[in-house]
Amino acid sequence: MIPISELDLINIGVIIKPHGYDGKLIVKLIVDFYLLKFKELFFLETDGLKVPFFFAEKPAKYKDSFFIIKFENISSDVEVNNLVGTQVFTLKENLNIEKEEQIGEFFDFEVYNEQKYIGKVVSFLNIPSNPVLSVSSENKNEILIPFVDDFILSIDKTCKKIVFTLPDGLIEIND
Repeated sequence: MIPISELDLINIGVIIKPHGYDGKLIVKLIVDFYLLKFKELFFLETDGLKVPFFFAEKPAKYKDSFFIIKFENISSDVEVNNLVGTQVFTLKENLNIEKEEQIGEFFDFEVYNEQKYIGKVVSFLNIPSNPVLSVSSENKNEILIPFVDDFILSIDKTCKKIVFTLPDGLIEIND
């Protein structure tokens, strides 16, 4: 077994507060939620050491830049409150660098359905055979748009603009 001090870890966020009464915690991310590969554990920095904490359930996205997590063997209010302010780490191999490059390419682009403004790109989900743009609408809702050639009219990297021709109802389903 490799000692923890030699692992290639990266800071992904900090625990900011409890969520509910069943041992769940809210983590504020410093990386995009969709870049993370959720394996079985995170490392929390306690007393200067990176200690492994295993998931009791898979982390769930919570608003922009946050997720909710529940760890095994952490349930009491005292245990949960003791973790507030703790830095959260994962192995660098659990950060999807390919997605990061693609997000960087389209991040903050304006998105239109022909002439109608939809919102701005916040992330790119590179799902095999079904890539999707996550767009934040003017009213801050997340709209998922399939990033496929059949729907793309144009991409202007200079003006940071993507124009689609989307099927009727696609935006309304998400918005």
